Amino acid sequence: MTGPLSILLIGTDSLEQKTLGQAFRKYGVPHRYLAANEDSAVRGYFQKGLADALFVPTLIMLDRDTSQPETILNLLKQHPILRRIPVILYGRDKDPESVQQAYQWGATCYMPQPDNWDAVMAHFCSYWKKRVALPAITAEDILSTNLTDNQDRRQRH
Repeated sequence: MTGPLSILLIGTDSLEQKTLGQAFRKYGVPHRYLAANEDSAVRGYFQKGLADALFVPTLIMLDRDTSQPETILNLLKQHPILRRIPVILYGRDKDPESVQQAYQWGATCYMPQPDNWDAVMAHFCSYWKKRVALPAITAEDILSTNLTDNQDRRQRH
């Protein structure tokens, strides 16, 4: 194994999200869920301090159908630390235009949503746990960047 796998799911609370979460639990993959009704929820998640026991993912899964993927990917890709975390954009569309759009927005990959998450989870976990070296990012890395950003903003005003 190349390293631990921990996933942040971003989307709207739905049956699909719950099914995906259950599949991760079954395969022992730590994960958290973040409702993405607006980009401030994503921005706020990564602004938390260490006292809040920040969960730092090694992989982000972004639901194309129930979130604002372009806005969220733009936010993540502008951050000096978070942009290193691979982002899988997944959704029901399988057409070439949707796939191309995902990559234009900055997704690491586009995954058509399977009919049964549980059926594909063994392959998914094997790939991301054993075949891919994921970046090691700590809560301290994110916090130090947030503190630097806040200091820069104060100096400009």
